Amino acid sequence: MLTFCIQAIFLGICAVCLFTRERRVDPFILISAILWVIGTSLIYYMRGPVLQLWFYQNDQYFHWRLVTFFLPNEISWTPHGINFLRAPYIFPAYMIHVTGIDATLSLKFVSLIALFLNYKLVRGYLQRNLINVSKFHIWLFSGPFLVFFSTLALRETTMLLGVSTVFFSRHIPGRMAGIVVLLILRPHLAAAILLGLVCGWLVEKAPKKIYYIIVVISIFVPIWLGMLGFSIGNYIWYKEPLQIYESVFNVKQLVQIFSAFLGFQFLTVAYQTVEYSKTSLLALRVLFPEITLIPLFFASSLLFYRSELTRLKISILISFMFFISVSSATEYLSARQSLPMMSIMAVSIILSTQKKQVVS
Repeated sequence: MLTFCIQAIFLGICAVCLFTRERRVDPFILISAILWVIGTSLIYYMRGPVLQLWFYQNDQYFHWRLVTFFLPNEISWTPHGINFLRAPYIFPAYMIHVTGIDATLSLKFVSLIALFLNYKLVRGYLQRNLINVSKFHIWLFSGPFLVFFSTLALRETTMLLGVSTVFFSRHIPGRMAGIVVLLILRPHLAAAILLGLVCGWLVEKAPKKIYYIIVVISIFVPIWLGMLGFSIGNYIWYKEPLQIYESVFNVKQLVQIFSAFLGFQFLTVAYQTVEYSKTSLLALRVLFPEITLIPLFFASSLLFYRSELTRLKISILISFMFFISVSSATEYLSARQSLPMMSIMAVSIILSTQKKQVVS
């Protein structure tokens, strides 16, 4: 326990130093690093070195196995191998682990660094748009829910950074790197982002008189494409029978998708896939209200036409609906699915409240 806490403190200090410029410490970086040290140490204290990997989500155990066993012994440089190893998340953690840092803590440190990079990227984008970033803005695009996920050995904050990079990086190579990261970590998220970007570009100059029609189409067509795409994918990869009619007219899945949009996925998924009680999951949304409020605020922002924001809003909407549609066909639908999109939705909300022109 003592060794783990000492290493956590050391990594927390390293994270703050990495993002300190001219001896000025960003309050968000400092507070988040302190919470990260406390959070990781508390999880270890409550669960121990093994059971901590099952806290909230058991993918953490799989990531721990990748760092401690698969990467040192069974590395494969094929596309399938890199995808299996979740390289953009696991490789940096492994490089930290070989220096003597605990494997679980190495994974969580990568999650923290991804959160900080995402914070810097989004804040920089808002400042380029001449927006005075407030505490409320920071709560929107880097809120407590994201800080909580940085204390877990999960890839979500890395995917969050990938999505934000695709949308807000000033350089084309950076955006392409973001797509590659998403393609490796979660291929259907990369497909959703690409679909959204293309559609957003196509409707960028759409006049106000058809804007709301485009919004409605952007809600339902990606849902049906996602349902259909999932069925076709199962047919190609697993030789399962095509279910085109069921995929397009599945009312139950539609309800799941819209509940997922609002952050209430657990109310509609099969009870076997939900580890915690509905009461505890509702309590989590009270503790982290941004799970529900950010999608609600984003949906509200769609009601207000701004020509310079049409491309961004439609790109995000289509990406999100397609991604949630595909995810809803699996048993893994949870608040995690919304997390990679939270920062870009937050930026759309913030820009919608401003009267200034938007820059790329």
